[in-house]
Order: sequence, then structure tokens, then C-alpha cells
Amino acid sequence: MLPASVPAGAVSDALAQALADGHTVAGEQLFAPEGLRALYGPRDHRPLWSADRLDAARKVLADADTHGLNPADYHLAAIDAMRDDRSPGARAARDLLLSDGLLLLGSHLRAGKVEAGGVRPRRQPRLADADLPSRLAFARDPVDFAAELTSSLAGYRRLRHALDHYRQLAASDGWPRVPDGPILRVGDGSAAVPPLRQRLQREGVEPVADIGSERFDAELEDAVRRFQARHGLQVDGAVGPRTRAALNVSAAQRAEQLVANLERRRWLGEAPGRRQVRVNAAAFTLDAIEGDAVALHMRVVVGRPYRPTPEFSDRIRYLVLNPYWEVPPRLAAQDKLPEIKRDPGYLAAEHLRVLTGWGADARELDPAQIDWQRLRGHVPYRLRQDPGPWNALGRIKFMFPNGHDVYLHDTPSRGLFAHAERGFSSGCIRVEQALALAEWLLQDDPRWTQAALREAIDSGRTRTINLRTPVPVHLLYWTAWVDSDGRAHFRRDLYTRDAALAEALTTPMQTR
Repeated sequence: MLPASVPAGAVSDALAQALADGHTVAGEQLFAPEGLRALYGPRDHRPLWSADRLDAARKVLADADTHGLNPADYHLAAIDAMRDDRSPGARAARDLLLSDGLLLLGSHLRAGKVEAGGVRPRRQPRLADADLPSRLAFARDPVDFAAELTSSLAGYRRLRHALDHYRQLAASDGWPRVPDGPILRVGDGSAAVPPLRQRLQREGVEPVADIGSERFDAELEDAVRRFQARHGLQVDGAVGPRTRAALNVSAAQRAEQLVANLERRRWLGEAPGRRQVRVNAAAFTLDAIEGDAVALHMRVVVGRPYRPTPEFSDRIRYLVLNPYWEVPPRLAAQDKLPEIKRDPGYLAAEHLRVLTGWGADARELDPAQIDWQRLRGHVPYRLRQDPGPWNALGRIKFMFPNGHDVYLHDTPSRGLFAHAERGFSSGCIRVEQALALAEWLLQDDPRWTQAALREAIDSGRTRTINLRTPVPVHLLYWTAWVDSDGRAHFRRDLYTRDAALAEALTTPMQTR
């Protein structure tokens, strides 16, 4: 309630004037001025935040930190600075800043602060997608407003709990480093073993007894194996260079990693689509999801660090059996041209044909008549690989046409799936079980049983199969997640994206 000395009409007048004046209030940039006009106009500019609701609204903004967001983005300092100012102008400004902060926070909770797949904050909040002004106007309280916009996926809630846990660990000095030295294996005795035991015990995930013992026993080996599995390492129970490096990532760095991955979860939203395909490039895995269950889980090969797989969502619309591979111009110049120069028989051995161009009237050329040695940095021809077991795309490709020119496909290079880290492609995703994925995608089309697919593939004929219902596909880069048992999993940041994203999330928008 307003004090009797301050007429309600005076605050409403100040609110209306502030919204009419422009895009700043009390020196603060308004991020959602149009949203504020939509919010306050229908209520004749009456203030929204009475004294009994103000503290609750402020707490919601302060709690943005539990989502890995920066409370400074939401005018918190300016709101607190005006807390004891009872003038109509200050009350109006405080009301507007609270509402603007909540609209901005709501947009960030709903869709992310940063543009999906990048590190640039959105220039304007996304208000229309969820009709945020209307939600705020009719919300029972600000807590409900924020809760309705927070991801309902269990994985998001578990990440928030993990963020709190690792922040507490970081605040209490984290865990000890495992000193450099030779590989530690079961049966060894070493002064490095007690720090290893303490390191695992402190994280609170892998319980270890006798933390002062220098003996690397079977119980410790089991704990190391579990740690390796949670970090996507080769599970051998030995502490070599890669396992030691993962052990020595600090609790503060793990918290930063969780901050970045909370944002990536927000990009996914509610993951629309009862049936969907999720590729996690950081974990080198693909899941075909049916409702709440994982129908298929398989290993994948993703882009190299210098040719990374992008992050975006689309829909798989059709499959191609026995595809041709049209070698992208960049790969023709960077990868194929050096091989052709070294070996005149390379094109024939790889079943690659040379064509005059990319149009339907392109003619095939005799590669022996081309002076390959004179070409520098560009191949003015089209290279196309014939279908067959040698084809780089294998026997099936899964298409969702996009500006990145990436897709899912089979592969003849089966040995790469045995590696723990599988960043070997030029950006596309090679799938381990292409036939199983094709059968799952086509399960609503009775013509395409596994036997029918095999027969079509064995024919050697190139064939396109349109899906009756396109299936959502999400190309993700999740370097951290928490399983249903509450165990945090981490992956090496193959594309070095985490730190830049975490910085973008923690840098106040007002300073940009």
C-alpha cells in the first residue's frame, strides 16, 4: 500500500510520464519498453508492486543466480538504491525497474540470455513467444511467474542443484590436486594416492574409504572407473594423463561449466516433439527419444575442433539410401586436392568422379586430362563419390536441409566408434547404427520394415524416402549434465565454448 502522503494518482502519473519519455529510468536502460507499455497501459498505469509484493519480486530477481544468470542484469542495484525513497518519481521508477527486470528474467528463463549456439546476448527480450506482459499482469505472485517460465525438464532442475553443490565446494576450497607423476594403477603404493582419495571423497560422488592410505587398492580402482565413466574417459581404472587432468579441473571450473550448460538447456526449451533425435556433440552420442523413454542410444562421430558441429534444432524430413557424396568445395580443396596430387590413382580408388559443375547439365571429365599440379587453393570442378560400401556417407543419410550444410549419415569407418573421444568429421554426424535409426524414424510407415530397408540398400539404387511426419532433431553441445541418480557428468570442452558462454552470462548487460 502507498503511504497516505503519496496519492496513488501521482505515482500513476509518474509511471505514464516515464514510459512516454523514452528508454531509460533512473539512469537504467529499459530492456522491454514495449512490454512495459503493454503491461501498464491496460491498468491505467497503476503501480504493480505494492509494499507486500515488492520483497517477493526482488527475491525472484536476486535468485537469478541459482539459474547461472547475473542478478545485476535485472536492475537490482538501482532498485535497492531507491528502496527508502518515497517520492512518486522514485516509486514509479522502482515499479518500472522491477517489472522490466522480471520481463527480462522471464525471457532469459524461457529462451536463454544468449543467442542459441553463440555468445552474444539477445539484443531484446523475447516477450511475444510466451506473452510475458500478460503472464506478469495475471501472475498470482512473482515466484509463480518465474516458475512457469523455468524449464520443467528434470535435467534442468538437477543442473541447478549441482550448481549449488559445486559452488559450495568451490567456496570451501574445493579439492586437492593430484600431483603429476607416473600412471597410478591398482597395486601401486604412492604419495600421490592420498590426494587422489581426498579428491574423489571431496566431490561427494565417489565414496572412498581410508583417505590417508597410500595403497591403490581394488576399491579405489572401482572409484576411479566410476569417475572415468562420468567424464567420458577410457574406463581402465588407471590414473593416466587424461584422467589426472580431469581430476585436477577445479570445483570453480566445474561450476562455470554448469552455468554454461544451464543456458544450453534453456535454448532447448521444452524440447518440443514426443519423438525426437538428440545429438550431444560433446558426449559423442545420439538418443532417439519416444516420450519419456530413450528408444535408441548410440555412439556418433562429430566435427573436429577446427571443423566443429554446430548447435541448432531442425526436423529430419527425408532419408537417402545409397547416397552419392558431393564433396563440398572446401573439403575438395583442403583434403582431396593434396591426395590427388600425391597419387594419380586416388580418384579411381575412392570411386570419385570429376564433373564440370553443379548444374543438371554437368559433364563428366577424364581426370587424367586435368593438370592437378597447377591448382592452388581451389578446385574448379565438382567431385562426386559413387554410392557403395566405400562411400563416405555409408548407405544412409538423414536429411534436415539447413544453412550449415550438416546432416546425419552412416559411415564405412567403423573403427572410429571405438575411441572414447570421437571428434573426427568435418562437421556432419556419423551414426553408429544407421539402419536402426532409419527403422525407428520410419516406424509409422508400414512399407519400411527392416527387411524392406535392407532390400532397398542391397539393390544399390539411390532412393529418397520422405518421412510421413518430420521428426525434430536437436544438435546439442552439453558438456555437463546430471543423471537421474543425481551424479554430475562432465565432458572435455572439445570446441572451447564453455568459458566464453559463461562469461557472456555473468557479464552485466548494462556494461555491454
